[in-house]
Amino acid sequence: MNSPARSLIGQTIMDDGPISFETFMEIALYSDVGYYQNEDIFGVAGDYYTSPHIHPIFASLCALQVEKMWKTMDRPSPFFIIEQGAGDATLAKDFSEAISILNQDLYSSLTYTCVDRRQIEIADDSHMEIVQSDYVAPFHRTGVLISNELIDSFPVRMIEVRDGEIFEIYVGIDTQGNFEEILIPITLDDYADFMPSNIRQLNGYRGPINTKMDDWYRNISDALNCGFVITIDYGFDREVFFSMEKSHRLLQTYYKHIDGSNPFQRIGSQDITAHVDFDTLKQSGYKYGFKEFGYFSQAEWLNSMGLDHLLRNMRKDSLEKSRIINLISGLNDISGLGGFKVLIQGKNVEHFDMRDLNANIFWPQELELPQVKNVHMANSKKLESRETKFF
Repeated sequence: MNSPARSLIGQTIMDDGPISFETFMEIALYSDVGYYQNEDIFGVAGDYYTSPHIHPIFASLCALQVEKMWKTMDRPSPFFIIEQGAGDATLAKDFSEAISILNQDLYSSLTYTCVDRRQIEIADDSHMEIVQSDYVAPFHRTGVLISNELIDSFPVRMIEVRDGEIFEIYVGIDTQGNFEEILIPITLDDYADFMPSNIRQLNGYRGPINTKMDDWYRNISDALNCGFVITIDYGFDREVFFSMEKSHRLLQTYYKHIDGSNPFQRIGSQDITAHVDFDTLKQSGYKYGFKEFGYFSQAEWLNSMGLDHLLRNMRKDSLEKSRIINLISGLNDISGLGGFKVLIQGKNVEHFDMRDLNANIFWPQELELPQVKNVHMANSKKLESRETKFF
């Protein structure tokens, strides 16, 4: 099918010659005819769902973490939450509701800024700012920046190793008018900060190089003067990322909750994502003043704030249907969403200890959690009749 996005990529190649895979991905996802211009890409009816779409308990535990950070920072006011890649604002809405239940002092000092390339439609809320952009303005604020499955959506370059030589993958057009891959030789020095020194030894290795991470930290270092960054995403440490076990498996596509690996299909109608090299992410952050405070699996992080305790109480007291309990359990299932990584970094907060930031914080038993809404999987009857696959 010759979609508008496919046609635009083809015309770009005809005009300018072969393009990098990074440029291909940029057009396929973020151009005016790209994937993220489509409606209803999130949730049960869309192509994928993220942790906030499971149940508002996820945002509630995020709110617990941020409340502890705010207290540790001596309760600054005003206090800002900046969420980049806010999507359909599910996390933002649930988080704000959770804070209003949890701590009125924090709620009264809080502004939640949603930043996304897509236009976000949200009811009037004095605690929220909506910014349609691919970068964060230089606010120089005090607070917390949150990203949930943002880094994996950055356009990436693709490399392949053959016989000890490193190639970058470009996209051209063959004589039949189909897209074809063109291998351009590069040196280790071209992406020295993003590849291990032994990359030439991985004969046959193929994977993404995410140079946009560096640009991202450069940007958010101007947005956040003092505070924390919470990055939630899927990926691996460098040793695993650059291994033959993960070769050819680090770039994925998603269409109607089905994952694949061919980015040249359904161009403009499917998502394209790349696993994150977390060692390089940490390295980029450090370069721009962000110190690592904690690095966990999502399961470890959520359980440190009492998710396992909440689930035990739900099962014991029959507070929820078993279907909903099973859905929530997916958040700390290490083979699924619980296996995602959570990286917590800080800027100009050198005197804090991570043990003080996520120890002994639990959702108070006397407080209700935010209400389940239509956007949540916990509210969908469709899931009772089919297997659930998580992004």
